[in-house]
Amino acid sequence: MNESKRKYTPKEKGVFACIIILLVCVGFYIYKTYIYTDPEPVKSNSPLVIDKKNGQTPSGKGEDTTGKNETAEDKQHDTAEQVFARFLDCYPTFDANKPIEHIEKVKDMLEPGFYQTLLTEQENLTTVPQYQTTVIDSVKNMSSKAAENNSIYWKAEVTTVNKDKNGKALSTIKTQYVATMKQVNNKWQIIDLMQQGQGAKLHE
Repeated sequence: MNESKRKYTPKEKGVFACIIILLVCVGFYIYKTYIYTDPEPVKSNSPLVIDKKNGQTPSGKGEDTTGKNETAEDKQHDTAEQVFARFLDCYPTFDANKPIEHIEKVKDMLEPGFYQTLLTEQENLTTVPQYQTTVIDSVKNMSSKAAENNSIYWKAEVTTVNKDKNGKALSTIKTQYVATMKQVNNKWQIIDLMQQGQGAKLHE
């Protein structure tokens, strides 16, 4: 004798569906509460390291890898910033008894043709300065910007003091230096220079 299959009413089907959903929720709660554990975040006090050569962030745990891939030849040459900083240590100075000394001191930082141009301009000056020496008071706000033809601009605000032969300050001058720099035989050299006065103060 064949028994006919019992058909569930819509109300019973709804109850079964609620039970199934409830079981799924309970199982998920048990898994999240007693079984699954969140991974602990990696803690590191090391700063983010940027690969200056490629403009990328290297993989790893914040270890500074800059310099590890430098060749022996790279280490022998200064960066453009270092060359510009050394240039500003000497070039803005002046001694009336040695009028071309400040140019000769930076010869190795200049492109040969530009060095000769500065030398010629200084030697051809006919105006006699009213001061004996010029010394550097401060160098501020150094910054750089990419230029054309693989060159780079480096600029800074330089404050100098002009003094008489007795060492008395006559005036304070603020000048913005903008150097165009380019690598020549793997060495950064200055190929052009612009100087713009930013202000002057006379001393009594």
